[in-house]
Amino acid sequence: MRKLPVAIGLLFSIALQAQTNEGTDFYLAFMQHVDRGNNAMVVMITSKYATSGVVEMPLQNWSQAFSVAANQVTVVRLPGAAETIGSETRQTNGIRVRSNLPVSVYMHQYHSMRSEASVVLPANSLGSAYYAITYRGYNQNGIVHPSELIVVGVEDDTEVRIRLSDDTQGGRKAGDQLLVRLNPGETFQVQAQSAQGDLTGTFVESDKPFALFAGASWTEVPSGCSARDNLLEQMYPLSTWGKQFVTVPNAETDFDVFRILASENQTIALVQGQATDTVRLNAGAFYEYRKSEATYISSNKPIAVMQYNVGSGCSGHRVGDPSMVFLNSLEQIRDTVTLYNSTFEAITENYINLISLTADTAFITIDGKPLNSPGTVINTIGPGKSFAYARLPVAAGAHTLISSGCGIIATAYGYGNVESYAYSGGASFRPINANTIPEGGCLNDTVFFDTGLRPPRFSSVWDFGNGDTVQASKFFRAFHRLGTFPVQLTITDHCLDRKQTLSKNLEISLRKALETTGDLLVCQGERVQLGATDLPGARYEWTGPNGYFSPEQLPHLAGVRPEDAGAYRVTGNVSGCATFPAEARVDVVPTPTPDLGPDTLICPDLEGFSMQLAPGDFAAYRWQDGATDPYFDVLEEGIFTVQVWDRHGCTASDTLTLYQRCPTKWFVPNAFSPNGDGVNDAFRVFGEDILSLDLRIYDRWGTLLFQTNDQSQGWDGRYKGEALNSGVFLWKAAIEGYRRNGKKFTEILSGDVTLVR
Repeated sequence: MRKLPVAIGLLFSIALQAQTNEGTDFYLAFMQHVDRGNNAMVVMITSKYATSGVVEMPLQNWSQAFSVAANQVTVVRLPGAAETIGSETRQTNGIRVRSNLPVSVYMHQYHSMRSEASVVLPANSLGSAYYAITYRGYNQNGIVHPSELIVVGVEDDTEVRIRLSDDTQGGRKAGDQLLVRLNPGETFQVQAQSAQGDLTGTFVESDKPFALFAGASWTEVPSGCSARDNLLEQMYPLSTWGKQFVTVPNAETDFDVFRILASENQTIALVQGQATDTVRLNAGAFYEYRKSEATYISSNKPIAVMQYNVGSGCSGHRVGDPSMVFLNSLEQIRDTVTLYNSTFEAITENYINLISLTADTAFITIDGKPLNSPGTVINTIGPGKSFAYARLPVAAGAHTLISSGCGIIATAYGYGNVESYAYSGGASFRPINANTIPEGGCLNDTVFFDTGLRPPRFSSVWDFGNGDTVQASKFFRAFHRLGTFPVQLTITDHCLDRKQTLSKNLEISLRKALETTGDLLVCQGERVQLGATDLPGARYEWTGPNGYFSPEQLPHLAGVRPEDAGAYRVTGNVSGCATFPAEARVDVVPTPTPDLGPDTLICPDLEGFSMQLAPGDFAAYRWQDGATDPYFDVLEEGIFTVQVWDRHGCTASDTLTLYQRCPTKWFVPNAFSPNGDGVNDAFRVFGEDILSLDLRIYDRWGTLLFQTNDQSQGWDGRYKGEALNSGVFLWKAAIEGYRRNGKKFTEILSGDVTLVR
């Protein structure tokens, strides 16, 4: 191991400042918790800067602004709708965090003695291919608390393919592939079918970046240990997986549980502690083991390592429950880590595990104080004891760790009475498994060569053959003849003292022309299909209004709006040679706006009533009865609908409901003669448009002789079946009806009526 000279420490620190989990745009989602509907969900935001931003659920119409002071933390609580319930349904509860200046974001889910957290990766660190690492679930009284994962959409029309490693609650089987399309803010959760189900090894990929979180609703680690908790962790893209790791035992526990997951077949990993364990895995397979000591892990191919805290029932420590944390590889060390040790939910002990090069420990500070202060125990491990680690008890709150050497890795975790949490402090998250040699370029045009790895930590040597070499991390070069040119790139990591050699055949070709399928005139809300000519082996990039981007040859715009109108430009790329650009213009015709007016009241019975519906000036009309006139004459109440078309064929409709509300009329006679002649044989209230009636008849002593709520029923002059003699009787009526303005009223009337025999 070769240590970088101290003189370049400051330069190295500056060079690494871009290598961080900091960002200004984040997407996340919370999975189903054991305390379904009752758990708290928060995002914790910290920054080196004083800044502000917003936390939002854009598809739920919820948002909350925030501000954060430099090197402090702001906590924003999410509404209950943020929790994702169920398996294999597309939902709209994705969360987005945006800030004006770079921030670090952590998520925490907790309730009543259960607690778990995760770092959140910025959108520009997300990838398009992942393996999930979860854990087995738990069955309590017949209720399954499952292993689970959740996908969060980040870009429009993202087609996500999920190859399952176990059976699911939706009836899918291990080995099945799910296909789901997500837009920004949409989520798709998958839960294992049984308590023993484990979705570790599920492969998730797409044509566009997305976020993936995984864990378990409630489980015990290891299985059979009585203490249980929820598990939550963001998964890292395959492009960021590494080949070197240092594992540090969590403070106070007898052992930790680890899982190593392979991304490629024939992966060999060596776990080196007091003894060396050899692990052989194929893609998507994992190896679970327990360790009570620090280890150095190396592999021939990229791997992921997950560390699980053991529940207090088995850990040998009086506090703490299961939690999980995705370990950062040594290749992803960074200069500055700002993290937050939480007190949620009733956390009483907080720690930070720190890893660095042994030679760098003198150049590391924690909250401004040197790491190697008196009382700090620093241990070494790895080849030649070249790596150092420390377990640091800390107070709750924000902590900033800075290295002016090669960098650091940090993990925050904590214990409560029967709960715990753990999350990574972040890493550079740069793609370290990609071949950065360009695939080619155009004749006589410049080709850009860039490893993305900057000195002094990295040095790059490009070999073009015949002694033609370039020592630079980035440069331009032109090629003046067509053909295939072999290129070899050797990258040296001076911090880890490792070399990597890559090779590729670079193709130089003639620039080709590209055409689009033409300009489009479309109606608002329609789905628009763009298109470019098919060039074998080409990749495409479309750009357009409002930041539109698509890598597809035949992209579409769903539900276009007038603001989506404009020029859409496409460029193809064939073996690194960009085509001449082409353009298609999309013009969007606003949706027609027929207007029949608001729902209202009418009375066709009134003398002189006349009403004509007129939706506006359009090219064509169709009414609810099939009529095609621009106007419609109203004769009675009902629901009236008109569909209209403008001159471009764009259509829309409007609906109006008219309610008949004629003013109530009534007449009460002052005499009647129940003699059977068919004329005026009963006393009743006569009227039109009476909603309800309560009619009562009394004698002069107040005895109730008759009562009815039926407008058609009258009093025939009898009481208890006996005909009464002629005389004067009292009546009282409560009438409910409508005024001329359509409003309801109730009026109490009274009077006398003469019975004539």
